[in-house]
Amino acid sequence: MSGKKKTKTKKMSRKEKILNRYLDYAAKELEDIYYALRLAFIREGWTEKDLEKPPYYPNDIMRNFQKYSQEQNRLFHEVKDLLGIDWNTFTDYLTIRLQKINEKTPLENGD
Repeated sequence: MSGKKKTKTKKMSRKEKILNRYLDYAAKELEDIYYALRLAFIREGWTEKDLEKPPYYPNDIMRNFQKYSQEQNRLFHEVKDLLGIDWNTFTDYLTIRLQKINEKTPLENGD
């Protein structure tokens, strides 16, 4: 034995595979808006804690937040209609994708 612990990976269902592939294509606009928001947060010097209650609201951040919300809603209804995905499943998959952007655009901890 090598001493390494084997971890079980959850086998993805067909629907989950389709959702992932679909989001590779369809979530591009949403990811671009999210990336622009993260860059604006960095420009403003905001921390992760500031995101909970922003100290002020620059116009570009407000515009992109509104665009993000609209695109997220549009995309959810699209995948819901196509695949019968519920909101929680959708946001779980979206969070994984957006976390990759967070890793590329880190903010200060704020503590």
